[in-house]
Order: sequence, then structure tokens, then C-alpha cells
Amino acid sequence: MSSAVAAFLRGVERRAAAFAQWQSGDIETGDAALAAAMTDFGQLATNTPFPDWPRRFWAQLLAAPALRAPAVLPDDADGLPALAGLSGGPRVTVLLRMVAGLPEHEAAAVLGVTRATYRLGLQRALPHREDGSPDPEAWRRIAEAAQAAIRALPPDRLARLAGLREAALRGQVPPLRRFPLQRAVVAPPPVEAAAPAARTRARWLWPAQALVLLAMLAALAWTWRDAWPGGGLDDDTTIRIEALPDAQAPAATYDAEVALLTAPDFDLLTEADAATWREDPAFYAWLSTQIEAPVDDTRDAHLDAVPDTADGMETTDADL
Repeated sequence: MSSAVAAFLRGVERRAAAFAQWQSGDIETGDAALAAAMTDFGQLATNTPFPDWPRRFWAQLLAAPALRAPAVLPDDADGLPALAGLSGGPRVTVLLRMVAGLPEHEAAAVLGVTRATYRLGLQRALPHREDGSPDPEAWRRIAEAAQAAIRALPPDRLARLAGLREAALRGQVPPLRRFPLQRAVVAPPPVEAAAPAARTRARWLWPAQALVLLAMLAALAWTWRDAWPGGGLDDDTTIRIEALPDAQAPAATYDAEVALLTAPDFDLLTEADAATWREDPAFYAWLSTQIEAPVDDTRDAHLDAVPDTADGMETTDADL
């Protein structure tokens, strides 16, 4: 477990040193708070799940009275110049996100507030333009300056942090005079001033949006131009309504005379002696079915003499 704690402290000590210095405004005060937090965390880590180590460490560091509620830092303080004008609460809100690298929910847990409250405080602490809108470019420059300062810690400061870490693993809080510094402050690079384009952007943004809105309204109104008085149709234009003609039977392919000529019984109808059966066609149709069929003389006569049965022609045992 001690090796895991040592690795964790080694990975977080640079950011923690810059955090404590920029929050307190004094390098010695910040390092003293960091030494105490390292020692306390080394004793608590054995009973703390590993995923909770970051939140527990930063909460332990922020519990130091010198970091909990500092006022606005003076101009000659050992703080980050871009954050010197913020009071202690907004400043720690930004540092937890920018330096400690905690996500919003863990940063809120460190401060003991809800995530929505932390997000609101972070939005208020971020740089803003003249019109009150957030300035992401200024935020990016501050974050880059902070990371550059952390990477630029001098060797004597790194040696002090290593000594504080080794003492914390032994459960000790050594005095800082054992690790004297040649340089008194972390020298962050100056933050460049905001570009003029970023400041003047809002001056033309609102007029441009107004012009776009007017153009959209004009285009929408143009689609209703036919409804305007005299806008779409001429005054003398009328709409004429006419009824459709009555429906007629479809034209036949041939007339009645052609239909008669093509009838299948046309020959019977034209016979000279057909007047009799035309008077009563049903009777003559029945009569035609009663006429006997003619005898077929082509049949073999000897077949008619063959009896239907074979009586008297059977052969018995007596005949044999």
C-alpha cells in the first residue's frame, strides 16, 4: 500500500503545490498546508478505496485553514496573476477544475456543494467579455499559463516536494526550513491580453443577428403575397364554373342490322317454310325429341341371335 500511496503523491504533488500556492497567495503557506495534507492522506489511504483517493486528497488539502477562505490576493502575492482579482471561493472553484483536474461532480464533492451550485460558481468565476458573455479564449490562455507554470517548477522546489513526500510516507511533517528555496515563487508566464477581435466581436454580433431576423421575416411575408389586397390576382380575374355534359351510352361496335346478320340462327330465320315452327317453337322443340332414331342397318345380324346368358351351353363332367 505504501508504494501505491507514494506513486499517487508523486503524481499529484506538482499540481498540489501550485494549487496551494495560488490559493493562499504565499509559497511557504501553501507548502506547509501541502506537507500536512500529504501526511494525513498517507494515514487515511489504507482505509479509503482507490477510486476515492483524488477526492479525498484534495478535500484534505483544502481543509487547511490557510486555503479555506483567503481573501483577494494582493498584487505582490505568489498567486496566478490571472486569478489574483478573484476572492477565495471563486478562485478555488477555478483551481479545482483547472489545476487539480477534477470533474465537476468530484470538485463539487470536495467543496461539499451540489454539482449545479459548483457549475454556477464556475461560470461566474470564468473570464467574461465586455457584454457579459463568457470568454473561452481567455479561459484557454489562463489554463495554458497554469500548466506551463506547473511544468516550470524549479529544481529546488521539486527537491522540497520530494522531501515532503518521503516524510509523509513515514507519518512525519518536517519543517520547511529543512528544504530551503532559492526562488520564492512559481514564475508563471504572463497571460497575453485578449485579442481585440474577441472584445469587439459583440459589437457587430447583435446587428448581424437583427439583419438575419429581418430577412427571415421578409421571406416569410413574401410567401403570403397572394393574400394581400391586389397582391396575387388581378381585380378583373374571375373563376368560371361549368357543369359537365350528361353521360352517354358507349358507342356500339356495329349496328342492329349487322348484329342480325351475324346471329348463329340467321339461316333458320330466313327459311321459307320456317313460319310453322316459328309460331310455337317450344312445341316443335319437344316434338323433335320424341322422333325415333333411325335403325342402324350396318349392325351384324348374327350378334342379335346370341342369347344374353349361357344357359345350356355349360359343360359338365357327365358330358365328358
